[in-house]
Amino acid sequence: MIQVAPATKTILFIEDNAQHRQQWGEGLKQLSPHYVLLEAVDGKSGLDVCRRTKVDCVILDLDLPDISGFEVLFTLNLNRLHPTTAVVVLTHFGSPVLHRMTKENGAQECLFKGRVTAEILDEAVKKAMRIVGTA
Repeated sequence: MIQVAPATKTILFIEDNAQHRQQWGEGLKQLSPHYVLLEAVDGKSGLDVCRRTKVDCVILDLDLPDISGFEVLFTLNLNRLHPTTAVVVLTHFGSPVLHRMTKENGAQECLFKGRVTAEILDEAVKKAMRIVGTA
């Protein structure tokens, strides 16, 4: 039986905390070695990466040093009812209202950093890409 390797997928972390990028990036690479991981330390540089590069999914922190993660989310998915960019919000804010707001504004998933594992994040990324059609 011939095994077909999964297609390469480009995942962009927009996260100012280097330890978080490294921790979840290493976990994702172990679970899905076909991912190409890009990093941005703030919202503006993350949006710049998205303008220059085809990104299959963005993992977005809401608490960025330059602009709000919501501003990044709004820019990535101008039409929140038909998002074109797969986005998984990964935040330290545990508010259910905030999590609902991210989904209502174009994110496919919102995860609380305190309860996330690499496995949960990997499944959320795959789900987001399926929903948007970049899987």
